[in-house]
Amino acid sequence: MRILLQLALIIGISLIGEILHRYAGVPIPGNILGMLILLLLLCVKVVKLDHIKEVSDFFLKNIAFFFLPPSIGIMAAGEEVMSRWPVLLIMCIALTIVTMTATGWTVQLLAKGTKHKARGVKTEGAKNEQ
Repeated sequence: MRILLQLALIIGISLIGEILHRYAGVPIPGNILGMLILLLLLCVKVVKLDHIKEVSDFFLKNIAFFFLPPSIGIMAAGEEVMSRWPVLLIMCIALTIVTMTATGWTVQLLAKGTKHKARGVKTEGAKNEQ
């Protein structure tokens, strides 16, 4: 029963994203809105990780299964994809570079923040000992 409740929570949040997209005119796709709402709820601890852990673990373990429908759709549109392969290849390369750059900058920024916090803790501890 717990798994069904977790699934209902995730589907409900996704439905809220779809409703916002369709009826409120938010220009972001409903599934992305649903993920953003879930992220927000997790950050403010309205939804705790324990509330969705089992279903999330199931989805992550079986993520390859969810790529089958888009893959079959691409194969069905094979001629159209093949006629535009140079543009698709350039887009893939450019987006890979952008993703790698953004990830690198994010990691560096977070690493600097962690170093500053660690130094602050050591400094405070050393002051308290004196």
